[in-house]
Order: sequence, then structure tokens, then C-alpha cells
Amino acid sequence: MDEFILRLVDLPVTVNAVTVLDENGDYNIYVNARLPDEQQKKAFQHEKRHIKKDHFYKADPVELCEAEAIE
Repeated sequence: MDEFILRLVDLPVTVNAVTVLDENGDYNIYVNARLPDEQQKKAFQHEKRHIKKDHFYKADPVELCEAEAIE
């Protein structure tokens, strides 16, 4: 798997996590620090599935990518 950096940050309550590809090609996974631990873990795993499925390099609709990243 590609390199990733996990960051716990305060995000809006409607956002569990988001991943950003940086200039070095590393994935920065931002997980909402306001979530309970178990939800943080689930959000992190969800973002890792996006990485594994190469969603950052496809032009697929967001709805399809989200559906593919669900457990």
C-alpha cells in the first residue's frame, strides 16, 4: 500500500474523515477528532479502502467510490 499519514483534527460534525494526496504522493488521512474512538477507527478504515481501490486516480462518480469504500 502507498504511504499515508494519519492526522486527528477537529472537522465539521458532518465530516468523519477526508484524504488528501500531497505533493510527495503520500496520502494524508484526516480523521475527525470529535468522533468516538470506534467511529474514528471506522472512518480511518473507510479512507484506507479508498486508497486501496485507487479512487484518487479514477474519474468515477463520487457516489460509486463511496459505495465501493463501504464495508
